[in-house]
Amino acid sequence: MEAGLSSPVPHLDGRTVVVTGGGSGIGKGIAAALLEKGANVVVLEIEPANIKSASEELGGGDRIAWHEGSVSVAADVEAAFALAAERFGQVHHLVNNAGTASLSLVEDTTEEDWDLIVDTLLKGTFLCTRAFARQAADDGESRSIVNISSLNAIAATDGLGHYCAAKAGVMQFTQTCAGELGRRGIRVNAIGPGTVNTPLGAGFTVGQIGQEFLDRTLVEKRHQNPSDIADVALFLMSPAAQRITGHFVPVDGGQHVRGLHSYWDVALEQGLVERPS
Repeated sequence: MEAGLSSPVPHLDGRTVVVTGGGSGIGKGIAAALLEKGANVVVLEIEPANIKSASEELGGGDRIAWHEGSVSVAADVEAAFALAAERFGQVHHLVNNAGTASLSLVEDTTEEDWDLIVDTLLKGTFLCTRAFARQAADDGESRSIVNISSLNAIAATDGLGHYCAAKAGVMQFTQTCAGELGRRGIRVNAIGPGTVNTPLGAGFTVGQIGQEFLDRTLVEKRHQNPSDIADVALFLMSPAAQRITGHFVPVDGGQHVRGLHSYWDVALEQGLVERPS
């Protein structure tokens, strides 16, 4: 599996990282890259099927531990950090990656859909950050948090009101935490992926939608792979990024430069969504 193997980031031997949503997509790519660089990894993942398939694919032996649970449930988050402490001691880095998405116009969005998106993306980031900060020892060791936000944090689009609001919240929360936790030596940054070849992003990399994103890409006309995001995440955790905190880093081949578009009409035309009758 391609996962940051060409990254110039130095080894992270002995460092312990909690990765949320690490059973698929970007999270799995980051977990794989961390294992390649010698880190210990604890994955908080909600889907048992993802845990089974990813654990078989990633391997990792005794350097990886899995906890089934939701980032939006405080008890599950606390249990994941307890597992990390039991297996590896102090946690040095946190990757808030767990996410989900759906397309619906605001007038059609149910309260349940809103709560699912916002609780997973924004509340989950808060709960995991709080748990990380509470267990972080004031021992002078370098620690960091990497939040996986989205280009939709800075570019709104029809049909993603809940997703855009939550990802923008993650971006602003990143800056607040950079200020609060910086006094303890904890750096906090966010990554804004463009279109990525993952199960969650599959609908945006095909057909007319996919082509429109490629048309907005400035270098190497392709969609991102999980390894592209993993490379930047590992850099932000590494000693090479010791002076970087409070930043939002698009990883999109330049898609943000030309601006995202509203792809609701195209998605409707492609049959990717339908409105309630």
